[in-house]
Amino acid sequence: MDAAELARFHAKVVRGPGPGDCWIWTGAIGDDGYGRFWTPTPDGGQRMIRAHRYALATVHGGLDALDELHVCHVCDNPICVRAEDGPASHLYAGTAFDNMADRAARGHHNQQPAAAFFRHETKQERAHKARVLRDHVRVHGYDPEAVATLLRGVTAGQQRLF
Repeated sequence: MDAAELARFHAKVVRGPGPGDCWIWTGAIGDDGYGRFWTPTPDGGQRMIRAHRYALATVHGGLDALDELHVCHVCDNPICVRAEDGPASHLYAGTAFDNMADRAARGHHNQQPAAAFFRHETKQERAHKARVLRDHVRVHGYDPEAVATLLRGVTAGQQRLF
């Protein structure tokens, strides 16, 4: 991770103004609903890394520090890249077991009713919702009320994004 690569990454992040707000990835979003970031490879090619993984790597000393680890979201927002050293971070590194335990604790396991949370949507539906949020932030900036509406479905008839 060099300075130019870090600057390119951070140019695609819009930070919410509040102390607990998500930092929204405004770059590419894959078919699974997670942000995508490309880094150069030694052979002159490119390698895709999930944006939240890259974000946490910037805090933990590089991508090698996260080998064998999963990157988990505290906020349940797949395009959040708020990685910090301390309790304000929305991302943390954990084992596969940690990731599955966190998923179950949040009610995202397969025994939940179909109406619950994004885990019961197709990847395409989740990707569409992530793109709706990203596109809104790209056009309007980080408006906490609008982002909350999109994430939580706080208006009548609004479907919860995640």
